[in-house]
Amino acid sequence: MPARTQEMKIAIGFHKQTGTGASGTTSTQLQTALASGDLWNLGLNAFNAPFPQFKNEDDADFFGKGHEWVTQNFPTSIDAPWEWPYFLTSQNFCQAIAFALGKVTKTSPVGSAFQYVATPMDPVSDGVNLPATTIVAGIREGTGGEILDIALIGVVCDGFTLRLQRGPGLQNTSLVSRWLGCGAHTNNSGIAIPSRSTEVRLGAGQATAITINGVNYITNARFVDMEFQFNNNIIPDSGFYPGSGSQSGYDIRGRMRMGRRTATLVWTVELESDSTELADLLAGTEGATTITVQGTLISGSTYHSAQIFLPRTRHKAFNMGESDGFVTARIETSIMYDSSLGPMVLTGITDKDEILTAA
Repeated sequence: MPARTQEMKIAIGFHKQTGTGASGTTSTQLQTALASGDLWNLGLNAFNAPFPQFKNEDDADFFGKGHEWVTQNFPTSIDAPWEWPYFLTSQNFCQAIAFALGKVTKTSPVGSAFQYVATPMDPVSDGVNLPATTIVAGIREGTGGEILDIALIGVVCDGFTLRLQRGPGLQNTSLVSRWLGCGAHTNNSGIAIPSRSTEVRLGAGQATAITINGVNYITNARFVDMEFQFNNNIIPDSGFYPGSGSQSGYDIRGRMRMGRRTATLVWTVELESDSTELADLLAGTEGATTITVQGTLISGSTYHSAQIFLPRTRHKAFNMGESDGFVTARIETSIMYDSSLGPMVLTGITDKDEILTAA
């Protein structure tokens, strides 16, 4: 019987694969899957099944055949990109910042709440290999009508985009994370997908702090939207090297290294006579930026939350526009390096323990 797209289930490892994310990560560690107990089942709002992409080349342009037609195909490599779109929750925020930035300090403010403070890996002390996890997708898996049961192994987070915007509904916040696998996979994985986790939405109306360069946009109510993006800019081809590994005659990656990392902050604000954004740009004003969205209470005085803290920011572009007929400015703010805190500190509080710990 045909299956509906909503029958697909996704599980992603909250644990990292043993040994990954360290300077000495080996190809074997990268290509070894997590077990069912290391994964959780979180939502996405698009039918986007994680599935390997098989690369083949043929001999159409080669000489010696006496014609231009294909006589042979050659397996070359396997790629495994996957995009994970959903509205913002404390659960997917903690998962994304932990695996994208790669370095986390975890505390427990109260027994059922877990705080993850994520900072970018230091290549000198932490190395350049990103922490890897396993992603499983299933459609009627484990039944006689099975259509899909596949595990992508050695998957790392290449980056994410967080958006806050005006308007009602789930999509006034969104988090889209981008993942890339080494190519190792298991068809008919047999890895049980756990029951769906309960997620806590973090809506734009729940923002408790939007302060950019000292201007409080919660107080003045002029904020329209923002987009924060972090990218690891993985160097995909460097993962293929002599001895990197193979599966079914296809080369697979033996390492997943970050490239030159980047982060951007672009946002829109209504303009009034006392607006300072352009003046701050022209004066080269620097300041800290804090964006916090708070959800429901976990326990005591601790809430589900997501926070972006950028210790040094400075506006670098200013463009006039409009929103709903009101005059606005679209501003690009440079994220700068602080000698004590680095470029950013991202903090999430949720009800899940052991995110980014080794299996």
